[in-house]
Amino acid sequence: MYLKTIIKTLLKKRVAKEIMSRVTLLGSVPEIADGTTFSLKRGSTKSDIIVGNDVGFFSNCTVVSTNHGKIIIGDHVRFQRNIRILCVERIVIGDYTAVSSNVCITDNNNHPINPEYRKYMRTTPHGSDTRSWIHADHKPIVIGKNCWIGENSRIQKGVTIGDNSIIAACSVVTKDVPANCIAAGNPARIVKTDIDKIPAPTSCKEFNDYKAKKDGK
Repeated sequence: MYLKTIIKTLLKKRVAKEIMSRVTLLGSVPEIADGTTFSLKRGSTKSDIIVGNDVGFFSNCTVVSTNHGKIIIGDHVRFQRNIRILCVERIVIGDYTAVSSNVCITDNNNHPINPEYRKYMRTTPHGSDTRSWIHADHKPIVIGKNCWIGENSRIQKGVTIGDNSIIAACSVVTKDVPANCIAAGNPARIVKTDIDKIPAPTSCKEFNDYKAKKDGK
């Protein structure tokens, strides 16, 4: 048992050291499960991936900054399994936001849509400049505070999602979503508004105590 504890501590230190070489931390070292990677490509540096306090990544998350694409993650953000964050320009994820499993957040089209370009690209080796995301259409993404991104969703380039909003599972978000809304579908459409006016459940004593203290009751 003692040996297992030592090994676990050493592995945690090694992971922390690796993260520190690729990420700028504004708080505690994130909780990171096996298989999660942070990649800096085509000139990106650790200053291009900024991670706030108390952030958690479950297994097999992939975070990529290329060509100095800026990724900014707020405090108390949670990422579930198999998430991809692919950035060539700018992606901002606000405090308290939760991202469910199998979500892709990409501020670019990955490849240009021009057929002749794509045909030529297939003749070039991996790592060639022709394959860089910088040549594809790209626009910044902003995901607000306290959002919930459902499983198997995709957030496309140029999208802003307002605070507190929810993206339903299996949605493809191609247009802005206002604050306090639920968006669903492919392409995603607003299906509910003013969710901040929906009463919180009263069945949780811990939350009830928190709310009473917050409201001074």
